[in-house]
Amino acid sequence: MKKILLISALISSLFLFSCGNDVTTGDDSDAVATQDEATDEKIADDLSDVVLTESEVLTESEATDETTDEIDDESTDVTSDETNDNDGVDQCKNIEIELSWNDLDAVAEDISLEVYSNGWGTLLDTLSMETEDSIKLEVDEDDPYNGETPSYFIYETAEGFFTDIIYAEYGDTIDVDLVPLAPGYINGVIFMVQNYFGPSRLVGTDVEVTDRNGKTVGCFSTEELGRFIIDIPNGDYVFHFEDMDGLIYAYSVKIDSNYLELRVQAEAQDAKPNIYLYPQETIELDVTLDFPIGGFVTTSIPEYGTGWNITVESDGTIDGKYGYLFYESQNPDVFQYSKGWTVKSDSLEKFFRENMADYGFEGREIEDFIEWWIPRLKDDSCYDIFPQTTKEIDPVVKINFSINPDSFQRLYYAIKEYEKCNDHLAKPAIKPFERVGFSALEWGVVLR
Repeated sequence: MKKILLISALISSLFLFSCGNDVTTGDDSDAVATQDEATDEKIADDLSDVVLTESEVLTESEATDETTDEIDDESTDVTSDETNDNDGVDQCKNIEIELSWNDLDAVAEDISLEVYSNGWGTLLDTLSMETEDSIKLEVDEDDPYNGETPSYFIYETAEGFFTDIIYAEYGDTIDVDLVPLAPGYINGVIFMVQNYFGPSRLVGTDVEVTDRNGKTVGCFSTEELGRFIIDIPNGDYVFHFEDMDGLIYAYSVKIDSNYLELRVQAEAQDAKPNIYLYPQETIELDVTLDFPIGGFVTTSIPEYGTGWNITVESDGTIDGKYGYLFYESQNPDVFQYSKGWTVKSDSLEKFFRENMADYGFEGREIEDFIEWWIPRLKDDSCYDIFPQTTKEIDPVVKINFSINPDSFQRLYYAIKEYEKCNDHLAKPAIKPFERVGFSALEWGVVLR
């Protein structure tokens, strides 16, 4: 190859000198010619020193092929190096243990069933079972959420087994059959919990594990019941994942045993929004909810389905028996937390009565709020209360009416317990609300 390059260089030199002869004129031509002759003799001598055998002579096509091959080889080497480098960046070490759940065979004993009200979120009773079996649920509830039959969510737990959850109603018979932990590994389950209703499993979700300094340790995925088995040393970690609403979590965990049960508080839950409707005459109305940045209805009265199709009378009665539309939803928490009030628990009722009236609520709208929320906020506490109005609510939960109200007021209170009862928040400006024509009002709470 070096010989080829040398020959090419010499030929190029001859070409350049010949070009120089063509453009040289005048009296210096003899001197130039003499110099050219000397140069030609030197080139000839150089060429005579290059001895080419038949096997060393390459045609133009073969030379091109060889050059191309060398370039391809170099490109391949570079690409291979770059690919290897990227592998180290893009791939996350898999710490998940591939194990068939059917291989885990054992029978649980000393089982505990924690029975909660599905709707109020209160613990109603804790039942015990000596071993796995069927059990009929007849746990009484003074004020069932749906007004008639108690509805439950139940945590089923036993030492050495994965916790399971189940939903049931009064009088239902349930089968308790728990899955044992895999020895030698870290076993876990992730539940996304709400304030009043039962948890949901974090199903089929990719989880990245980092140490407290943010260095990636490994990755795994939860299975269809939110469970996982991983191989990782004990220590302090952060689990990074995205829930079903597209919300991003960085959840700190401490692993110091072979079982890790995570009950992760969902980012935001709009609790018990009530929609009051006052048309000027009886109307047929369709009402739907949109969640522009993600979310869904968790419960509703009347049943929401794909939307409410209702008859509304001028006094606000809905379908002849409801005083308002009720729903709860799971959605991102992007509300404002800069302006509000700090209120002591013993002043909450007075505060809400006056504040809601300032926003345009009256009568049964305020009474419904007081009856529901005051008993559910702790005594001897202080609360930061952040108002959210249409500007903050519409981008999160949008209400659509087939007949648009002439006036519509929306008010959520984001409520967060605070350690001190001192004024430390900027005070919001309250815009008066005037009821005109067909009016609608909505209140709700976001608990933090």
